[in-house]
Order: sequence, then C-alpha cells, then structure tokens
Amino acid sequence: MKKLLVVFASVLLILVNVSLASEEKKKPESYDELVSWYKSLEEMYPDYVEIFRANEIYGLGKATGGYDLYYVRITNESNGFLKPEVLFLGSPHGDETVGTIGLYWAAKWLLEEKDENEWIKWLLDNREIYIEVSHNPYGFDNRIRWDANDWDLNREADYDWKGRYSELWGSVNGQTLYHFINDHAIRVGTDFHGGARMLLYPWSSTHSNVKAKSPFSNREYTYAPPDFYFFHVACLRLGEFMGDYGGKLDESNIGTIPTTVGYEAPGCIAAWAYGANVERCPAEDDFVNEEIFGNYNGCGIFWISPEMSKIKDPPEWKFGDEEHGYIAEVIRFVLHQTDIAQPYIMWVTPNNSFACGAAKVEWQVYGCLNVDETYVKYSFSPNFTQEFEGERHKDYEGGYRGGTYWDGKLWSEEILLPEDATDLYVVAYARVDGVYAEVVSPSIYGYHSYLRIVEERTNESYIEVLNTSDGKEIIKGRLWWKSPVLHIKIGGIIKPEEGKIYLMGKEIMSMPLNFAIIIGKMKVEVKGEFDKVEFYMDGERKEIDTSPPFEWELGNAFGMHEIMTKMYDGEEVFEDSVKVIMFVK
Repeated sequence: MKKLLVVFASVLLILVNVSLASEEKKKPESYDELVSWYKSLEEMYPDYVEIFRANEIYGLGKATGGYDLYYVRITNESNGFLKPEVLFLGSPHGDETVGTIGLYWAAKWLLEEKDENEWIKWLLDNREIYIEVSHNPYGFDNRIRWDANDWDLNREADYDWKGRYSELWGSVNGQTLYHFINDHAIRVGTDFHGGARMLLYPWSSTHSNVKAKSPFSNREYTYAPPDFYFFHVACLRLGEFMGDYGGKLDESNIGTIPTTVGYEAPGCIAAWAYGANVERCPAEDDFVNEEIFGNYNGCGIFWISPEMSKIKDPPEWKFGDEEHGYIAEVIRFVLHQTDIAQPYIMWVTPNNSFACGAAKVEWQVYGCLNVDETYVKYSFSPNFTQEFEGERHKDYEGGYRGGTYWDGKLWSEEILLPEDATDLYVVAYARVDGVYAEVVSPSIYGYHSYLRIVEERTNESYIEVLNTSDGKEIIKGRLWWKSPVLHIKIGGIIKPEEGKIYLMGKEIMSMPLNFAIIIGKMKVEVKGEFDKVEFYMDGERKEIDTSPPFEWELGNAFGMHEIMTKMYDGEEVFEDSVKVIMFVK
C-alpha cells in the first residue's frame, strides 16, 4: 500500500511539473529577469517601447544595492509625443509583488492587442504610458519590504515627512521619481501595494478633521482631500471593473488612507504626488519642504495606491492570465487609469459607412466619470459651410456618474438625408464632470481642484505650462470635447436590405434578421455618385457598372452568400456588403 502511495505521489508530481512547464512562466526570479522581459518587448515593438535608466538621466548613480532604475515608455512613437501621460510604479515595498509583475503582463497584453482592438490602438496612439519596473529592486530580489538601507521607500516623500523609517528623499529611487515627475506632465499615477485588498487615495496623515460623505451611501470619510468626490467615484467604478478575484472592492475598503488602512502614513508617495505643488495649492505649504527642493510643479496627479492582494507575494498560479487572476486585474486597472487621463469621444458608427433616407449615428464618451451634455453637429459639405445641430442630451447633467462608455451608454442621433446630398459629415461634442469643479472645504483648500485632469475638463480659464522631456507642454482648460469627423457616404447598397424578404425583386415582408431572403430573380441596386461600381459575390467579382443606375441582376444561386460592392469616387474606394439567403434560378 505504501509503495502504491509513493508511486501515485510521484506520478502526481510529474503531472504537476509537466503542467507548469507547459504554461508560460508568470513570475520572474529576479529584478534583472523582469528587466530582460521588458527589453524583449522593446526588441519586438521598437516603435512602441523604450526602456531607459532613469537614474542615469538625472545623474544620480545607482540605487543602494547596485541597481539601475529602469523606466519604460509605451506609446506609438510614429505620431509624436506631448500626449497625456500616465505613470505606474512597481511596488515601493519589495515583497508586494502583484503590481510589479502584473505591470509587465499588462504592457505585453496592450502591445499584442493593439492590432486587434481599435480601442487599445487608440490608447497607444494617444497616451504615453510610463512604467517604473520596480521602485524597490533590492526589496524585490530579497522579498522584503525595505531597501538595502532598511528604509521604507513609501515614507520618504516630501509631504508631511516625519523621518519614520527613511530620510527625506534619501534614496536614489525617490530622487529619481521626483525628478521624473517634475520633468513630465503626469496626469494619472499609481504605486502598487499588497498585504490587503483596498483602493487608497489621499490624504495619508493631514487634514484629519476634514470630512466628506459618499454621494451614494452617505458614508463619512475623514482626512478628505479637496478632490474627494472625484477620487471616490473613480475608485468605486475602478473597483467594479477590476473584479473580485482578490476580494470585493467597495466602500468598505475604498477610501482615504487612514480611514481605510487604519493608520497614518506620513511621507507616502500618493499624498506628495497629489498635493506637493504648493504654488497652486498653498494650503499644503506647511507640509512641504519646497524651500529645500524647489516647488514640485509636476505634482497635481490623480494618484491611487491599490492594495492588490491579501498575500503580499502570492504563488505563481494565482497570477493567472489576461482574463483571470491578478494579471487580469492589473490589466483592467491600467486600462481604466489610462483612459481617465483625458476625456474623448469615439464613434460606434463606422467611418465611411453608408446610409439612405436617414442616417443613425452612434457614439460613446470616454475618459470621464459623468456626461453632463452631448450632441452632434452635422453638414453635407466637408468644410461645414452650412451646419445643423442635433438634440442636446442632458440626461445625466450635474451627476457624479453616468452616460459614459464605462456605464455602457450609447448615444445616438437620427439625421434625415436630403435627396440631393451625396455625403454626410458629423462631429460629436460632450461636456463632462462638471460637478467635480466643486471642492471639499474650500475655506481650507481654496476654490479650485488640485488635480490637473479635473481643472482641464471643468475650468475654461485654466492654463498650465510645463517644460517636459517631450518639450513645452501647454494644458488648457476646456468645457467641450470634440470627436473626429465622421464621414457617411449617402447611398451604397439600397437593395437587397437586411431584414427584408423579396419575391421576384419585390419586398413582401420584414423580419428581425441580419440578412435578406431572396426568392426568384432580382437586381442588386447601388445608390450614389460614383465613377464605377464593382459587384462581388463571396469575394468573386461578377459585374462592373460605370454609369447610374448601378445595378446587377442576381441569378443561379442558392443558400447563404455575401454580396459586396466596391464603389469608386476619384481616388477613394468605398465598400458595402449585405448577407443574403438566395433561392434564385
């Protein structure tokens, strides 16, 4: 019996090892190995990834323990820079590994998805994503909280620094970070943590008597920052999106640091990154030593500190993949925070599509928490010499949350098309997040937001000029955000039409189908001003028509087919298609 048990255990061990060997390695064994993974991404995607030693750029030498501090930039370099920047730090505490490792998998996933997912491609075209591989390489390698000096790298920042477990900007790690932030226009930032399951936001040890209540539950929070409502609502939405693999995220574990963790954290990164620009935020002057280090112009960041996992260094199998586990949650965190850096509008209606009689256009609003108002302007000429305005949608005006892509809201407008029109051009507009212009306790903090991303979208007179590594960046406030121009060609295949049944070319019935049913001979008809039209069935060209009316008679076909047309207008080529079930001799 004992021999059988030994044999069974041996077989089980072999099967486990084979299973693990067949899967991609999820956890690197060292900081150097993690850096090498990023360097491999740089080799595979040289036009999107740059990895660099940030400590060398600022002439700081190596971090204690002999480490270079590698930062990674991910963006489509071919369309330039000066884009909204977001920054994600590997954990300041070395034994808290989920965020540090998950960031690599998030970067890899974004790069792999960009050619398949239009939204991901848009983000990489219009954002600069920065990743600090690890804020504490020594701690990561040794799986300990501290760096080689036994310092806590999340207690050395110049906001309410109290000398606990650190020196003020004593580490090269911290000095590199504050130089980097002052050298950029970071809108959204993060330092990952572990050992609990929470989403934390400032304050960490100041303004303990300032209170604010959740707009949803009326739950009260102390240590409330001026932008409490923006932090709170954004984090609640973020928690929903991340999922509950590591535990549910809701108002019980989302909030300011002392009211959620249960203790103060003076000198932490989040409070400094948010409030240390005392020229803009004079109420914080008592807590910042800008007389020594100079004002921190780069601060004013929407900075969140997620506690990802109750186990600080989970086993490899808990990291999961892009759909499940901690890797999936880090990916979702990165997506949400990258998106919210700036409002924008994306069309759901495909560009260069077709319409006849009336055009229904659909759009969604991204990069914000609430849509106060949205509408379209349209014209039948490309230069909008005569323009018309659609309905003003104010369903969520003055609200804290609603009307965005994240809420699943699809906005639409139906536009009637004149008989003589050949093209339709549409632009969508949105006004967002107006409620967040109001700050908590203005008698203490003043009357404007500390966050550049809130000022940019709620304060029309706001202007910030920053000398960054990309050049001079000018951030101007505006209330209205504008989509790209949507072009709809009037015409296309007008017969057969999906959802219709035809008998000998005549429509006899409509049904809720995504294809047409054709019984007996009929003509495919194309409307519009074109030089020529090519007719295809299942990818094979069947007919060319060079003058209107553009038609092609169907014959000798049975079953499901796809009819496609290519329509030529000068150098432009448009395509339209319809699926059909045919019974034609």
